Amino acid sequence: MAYTKCSRCDEQFHLRVASTDAFASLKSKENNGNVLCIGCFRSIEELDVVQVISTSVSVPEAEVGDVGTVVMVHTATSGFEVECVLENGFTKWLGPFTREQIKWLQRPV
Repeated sequence: MAYTKCSRCDEQFHLRVASTDAFASLKSKENNGNVLCIGCFRSIEELDVVQVISTSVSVPEAEVGDVGTVVMVHTATSGFEVECVLENGFTKWLGPFTREQIKWLQRPV
């Protein structure tokens, strides 16, 4: 089994490698920092749940690991307005993030 690490969020994940050429291609991508997990690769849409993977100067309250919801997609700037809500329903923070600062999270079933 081939395991690799996401170049953006450092999550380790499994890849099915079907051939020696595919394995060589994976190693090349790892060396160039071009390997992305599904959360960093998948496109993000409004109302998707995301996790902060690097902080934003515009949102000093946000911490790496915080989970929020995309409330607006800025198509012109490839940015996102994300809101993080506390368990009591109050907003912890709301602010802009770039695609490189957040990753998509699968919604619980």
